[in-house]
Amino acid sequence: MHAVWAAALLATAAARTYGPEKLPEVADAADPLVDALSVVPKLIVDLRYATSNNFAGRPLYPKDTDCLLRRSVAERLARAARTLAKEHLRLVAWDCLRSPEAQLALWKAHPQPGAVAEPGRGSLHERGVAVDVGLADEKGEPVELPTPFDTFGAAAAADAPLPEGPAKRHRDLLVAAMRSAGFRPNPKEWWHYSRLYGWRWPVATSQTPRASSATK
Repeated sequence: MHAVWAAALLATAAARTYGPEKLPEVADAADPLVDALSVVPKLIVDLRYATSNNFAGRPLYPKDTDCLLRRSVAERLARAARTLAKEHLRLVAWDCLRSPEAQLALWKAHPQPGAVAEPGRGSLHERGVAVDVGLADEKGEPVELPTPFDTFGAAAAADAPLPEGPAKRHRDLLVAAMRSAGFRPNPKEWWHYSRLYGWRWPVATSQTPRASSATK
């Protein structure tokens, strides 16, 4: 009985990661990096790790870092942006592709063990299939949301109980738009979204987008 139960648990875990059957890995060249600004309409890029406005307290990226994502991820983000535009909202990108060096620095700096993917395995951000996003109004001004970016604790959960009001409305609109575009929200972080089965993609071998593959 224990063996059957263990097998069932393993099958459930595999389904969540790969689907009903293990899906093939995606070659790096098959889904190249693109600059999200060239794909996502009216995207605002505010990479927090290129500033000291983050929990590490110092810049981890060069100031001129682009928001790079896998082409398929940027296209899905564009779908979400078009959905949110109907609500007079714009996406704000806080983190996109992350270098292994930055991943190591965040892992060391984070006060909660396990909250940041351990270096060596390759996080979803390092693979170019995860993005951290917030919202702004049509003029580019930040709107009310449940917590600031990189807040730790129960209030940052994607389904944290909230009173009716702008913060709840904006969070729920964001989660719904991202889900409908093919993203999976991080249950502990309302701003963090990744492509389904994102571990199929390799850690990005380049920090440079292939401009010819970007689509409007």
